Amino acid sequence: MEFPVVEFPWLGSGTVIALIAVLHVVINHAFAIGGSVLMVGLEHKGWKENNPGLEQTARKMSKWILIITTTVGAMTGVGIWFATTVIQPYAIGSLLRVFFWAWFVEWIVFVTEVVLLLVYFYTWDRWTGAKKKWHIRTGVALSIASWLTMTIITAVLAAMLTPGQWVETRSFWDAVANPTWLPSLMFRTFVALALAVALFTPIMKMIVKDDGLQAKILKYFGKWMLVSIYFMIAFGAWYVFSVPDKAYSMIVWASGLQGKEQWFRMINLGALAIMLVMALWLLNRPRKVPIVVSALVAFVSIGLIGEFEMVREAIRKPYVVYDYMYVNGVRVDQVEQFKQEGFLTNSKWLGVSNVTEQNRLEAGHALYVAQCSSCHTIDGWRSKRAFANRIQGWDATQLSNYVNSLHNARYFMPPFAGTDQERQALAEYLVQAVKETSTAQQTAAKER
Repeated sequence: MEFPVVEFPWLGSGTVIALIAVLHVVINHAFAIGGSVLMVGLEHKGWKENNPGLEQTARKMSKWILIITTTVGAMTGVGIWFATTVIQPYAIGSLLRVFFWAWFVEWIVFVTEVVLLLVYFYTWDRWTGAKKKWHIRTGVALSIASWLTMTIITAVLAAMLTPGQWVETRSFWDAVANPTWLPSLMFRTFVALALAVALFTPIMKMIVKDDGLQAKILKYFGKWMLVSIYFMIAFGAWYVFSVPDKAYSMIVWASGLQGKEQWFRMINLGALAIMLVMALWLLNRPRKVPIVVSALVAFVSIGLIGEFEMVREAIRKPYVVYDYMYVNGVRVDQVEQFKQEGFLTNSKWLGVSNVTEQNRLEAGHALYVAQCSSCHTIDGWRSKRAFANRIQGWDATQLSNYVNSLHNARYFMPPFAGTDQERQALAEYLVQAVKETSTAQQTAAKER
């Protein structure tokens, strides 16, 4: 293995990526994509109807979109690159080799998007009268550029779950035109619009004081949300039925509601129902929508996109790139090689090249960091993934035997890639680490 491994002992590597990614997705979808469409739409509507209030509202939105997307949005975008490169360098390396030119084009589109946003924001007072059309056209170009950025990134994300023919052909176009790219792109498009309405509605309730103007804006928002919900459901269903059968069977498990399918349906259908009620309320009685209710819908909408991202990531397991690379960075075609030659022998950065009687625990720790820490911790806030809770009371032989067949018993786990001696060393380290953690916890409890 060619890269060093970075461990996040308590928080967990997956959590680090998830926190940054979900925040970035919310900002990107709600502000950069959906927000841009609402903003330009309001400006156009205000221009056509000769309503300065609508134009001024669009102008205020442009300030929020500029500030948020170029600060939090940009930083979390870079943060995803940094976190995933550090935590899953093999996956990022593989994706870069496949999607290099796609990412290159995406960077150009992103820079174009930022330039268009700056031009749009700073020409409100210059492009008026006969030049107003150019300002609106700049806004339309901004919306398209924002959507194209998502289009390219969605192709990469979709290929990680459904690489399609790429696994055999290694063709760039097979990777891009994968089975879930189009449905996930269209689903995200309408999620972005619905999310933008959900987040901007409470903002409009606070900053627009004219009741008539506020009602006009919210009614306009309601139309967008109603259309978006319909297409979200349609394209969401297409996406769900396009994923691999095994991944499909893991959707409820990935949500954290394993064995509670009824709750899963009730929560998700309930969230959609709340958004639908909000859309109809905005359309028919916009002045009567309480700010508390609009804030609740915003919270529910963020929860839905967060759940989608969590489920999308989890149903790939045991792979990070389906049928090609396991979540710990070991390629499918490397497993047998590592079982024969040893994982440590083929790893340059772990500081241990083989297992001896003197270094068994050190070697076990190296194997844990390389093959387990991408999902698990010894102790940590995600108790279901913490070994201190999962293997308490196990002995090393029992654990070693279990690890040997773990991928058969739990199909979302990758197989252990190493020799029998390495597997035993891993088991011995985990048992020892759990004992030390348990002792430390008991000591801390007594001291309290």
